[in-house]
Amino acid sequence: MHSIESVQFDNQLSGRRESSARGFALTEGDIQILGLILDHRFLRREQVGALTGRHPKRLHRRLSKLEHHRYLTTIRFPRQKYLYGLGRAGLQTLVEQGRADVELLGERLRTHELTELFLKHEMMIVDIHVRLTLASDKECVRLSVWQEGADLHDSVVAVDNRGTSRLPVRPDAFFTLLDSRRPEGANRANYVLEADRSTTTQARFLEKIRAYWAYIEQGHHEKKFAIKGFRVLTVTLTDARAKNLLALAVSELPERARKYFLFVPLSRLLGSAKPIGERLCYCSRTATDVLHALVPTPNGLQKEG
Repeated sequence: MHSIESVQFDNQLSGRRESSARGFALTEGDIQILGLILDHRFLRREQVGALTGRHPKRLHRRLSKLEHHRYLTTIRFPRQKYLYGLGRAGLQTLVEQGRADVELLGERLRTHELTELFLKHEMMIVDIHVRLTLASDKECVRLSVWQEGADLHDSVVAVDNRGTSRLPVRPDAFFTLLDSRRPEGANRANYVLEADRSTTTQARFLEKIRAYWAYIEQGHHEKKFAIKGFRVLTVTLTDARAKNLLALAVSELPERARKYFLFVPLSRLLGSAKPIGERLCYCSRTATDVLHALVPTPNGLQKEG
């Protein structure tokens, strides 16, 4: 006797076979697209094109077909480009391919319920992820790890001149950059990402800074992420916001903590030909006219500490 889940599974497979009979068949290129959207959660059409190298017109036609056959779903806000997310058939395909956890099939896809404010924040994270991915093909430093989600969440007890308090630690992402120019054991730069859309109050930002410094100082990252250390990269919408948050960090942090906190406006990160190796970031250890790279060249490593 079949369970409800197995009947639904068989019906979905039947529907996909009917799609093939009507002239549509899923290709390896389609599965690549579905996998990229699984990894990033949402992508714009031009981002799919940049990541796959496919011709814009042909890609547009293929995305339309994938949407029509419910492998993809779209989110459409006025005066904004479409966002592509996974449809039910696309998720089913990735489960069959071993790319997605079968438990995801039991979750209701609520893409249409997401707010515009939430999606803008999510797409800011996607923009950063895509830019670092694309830069990895052109530089000797590549993005080797990217994680998002509740598994990153933690808390820490901060004890400082403000008193004692348990604070949340909830980065938007964790990523590792691998530098082929350095020997094993000294070739990884780890970061947690804060994507700031200017909606966080000064009090909340200072709380985040306190939490991250307490987390670093107490060595919780060694157990949580199995790494020796990390820095906090805050990406802002404007240069003025980056400088303002840097000033707040300087006011809050002791001298020894400031090298761990970097700030960069999104436009500078996205507009750089070499966003990983080029000096783009403000660091709360130095003045704002001194810029730092996410991964400096080996010769510059001693200068930047």
